[in-house]
Amino acid sequence: MKKVLSMMATLWVIANATANNIQISNISVDAASSTIEFDVSWDNGWRSAVLNNWDAAYVFFYYKLPTGEWTKLDLQSTNAVVPSGFSFGLTSYDGVFLYRSSVGGGQTTLLNVRMGIPAMQATGQYDIRGFAIEMVYIPEAPFYVGDGGSTQSYPVTEISGINTTIVDPIGSVTITNSPFPNGFSPFYVMKYELSQGGYRDFLNTLTYQQQIPHTVPAPNAAAGTPALFNANRNYLKIKTPGLSPGFPAVFGCDANGNGVYDEAADGENVACNYLNWVDQIAYLSWAGLHPLTEFQYEKITRGIQLPSAGEFAWGNTSIHNTTYLLTNANQAGEAVSNGASGPTGNANYAATVPATAGPLRNGIFATAVSNRQTSGGSFYGVMDMSGNLIERVIRQSYSYSSMFFTPYINANGFGYYIPSLFSPPIIPGSNTAGSDYIIDGLNPATGVIYRGGSFNNASTRLRISDRGGLLVTDTNTDRSTMSDVGVRGGVRF
Repeated sequence: MKKVLSMMATLWVIANATANNIQISNISVDAASSTIEFDVSWDNGWRSAVLNNWDAAYVFFYYKLPTGEWTKLDLQSTNAVVPSGFSFGLTSYDGVFLYRSSVGGGQTTLLNVRMGIPAMQATGQYDIRGFAIEMVYIPEAPFYVGDGGSTQSYPVTEISGINTTIVDPIGSVTITNSPFPNGFSPFYVMKYELSQGGYRDFLNTLTYQQQIPHTVPAPNAAAGTPALFNANRNYLKIKTPGLSPGFPAVFGCDANGNGVYDEAADGENVACNYLNWVDQIAYLSWAGLHPLTEFQYEKITRGIQLPSAGEFAWGNTSIHNTTYLLTNANQAGEAVSNGASGPTGNANYAATVPATAGPLRNGIFATAVSNRQTSGGSFYGVMDMSGNLIERVIRQSYSYSSMFFTPYINANGFGYYIPSLFSPPIIPGSNTAGSDYIIDGLNPATGVIYRGGSFNNASTRLRISDRGGLLVTDTNTDRSTMSDVGVRGGVRF
């Protein structure tokens, strides 16, 4: 991850990349035109004519108020400019998707991108930080859930519209799932699991009070104290202790333990584990994203193909079963030297996890010459949907609709969602306060289920339709049990 520090007029501007090798740089603000300008690039970008899907850079900015709090910069289409061959789409949550407008692939670079911002935000003296996440567009299309063979799999059912009646074998609940986000409508999803560098960047835009619920030690703990747990390849630590109430801690990655943070080999591209449900919702709210549903999970992985019993994210039942040997450990180029070839899929799970057990670099198996099987990729090109870290999604039988939510993070660091006046849904674990749904760890996160398997699991847990993982019935806040749990989110339009 490359950081850029520049001085434009009276604005301090910092760039942060929060996914696998995506770079945002050269940020500047032009008060005369009320715009923010920047460059963004990432490896192996693509747009497919056959599948009508593409990958994208999801870019958003935070600026620092005089009170010390960070707040989202409001991106607008006024005076927006993107390079020829690219398009953009603004979200309702102050972010922008940047993507190819024609079929192609390879290194993707956009120079001198401009987005409009309010005039009052284009002037003044404050810090601005830019963030970019690699995302994948999942188009509207019918698809199947269930494979007829995996543990507690849904019965094989076609989802061909926004209303489909289906039986959940856990509890034999029959549900007609509108307005549940069943995956039929288009949406974006994070291409990779949240990285340790991405979680670090999130923590570093929080106030002291907001940091408290999202780390194990207090923000004023000594430099070098693990932010979560110093185990299973988690390298996040306190770089500079905070001082309550006005000075938050600064966090960094330090895989080699030398006290010099965020070096090339300090593990910031390794997927971030030890994250609980409160952490997940807070991060997604901060980024303007939503938790995925389990039907969205199955569409991302299986795509429009017919189900095959016991299949993995790469579309067959053949999986590598030899312990991986790591090269360039903890670096941006972390790789395995003995991965699978041919039709066999690669995944980080109990039979392949290296000696130092834990998550691997996001997208570690994808290369310029890999195919769907050897990259371990899903039908639509999303990485690590089988293995690495297990992921929380929301069960179909729970009343949840991302269409009606606007996500925020409050002064205490908790994610919350403002529901529609006409169709109030429920997020698992939410604690209703007035008209808001706050996820603060006080209520059980009933309705959350784990999917996709992890480095701790047998291969059966990695199957697309497997639902044999833990069904959450508690608050899901005990991080000590979450060495193999990660975070991924998406957003609907």
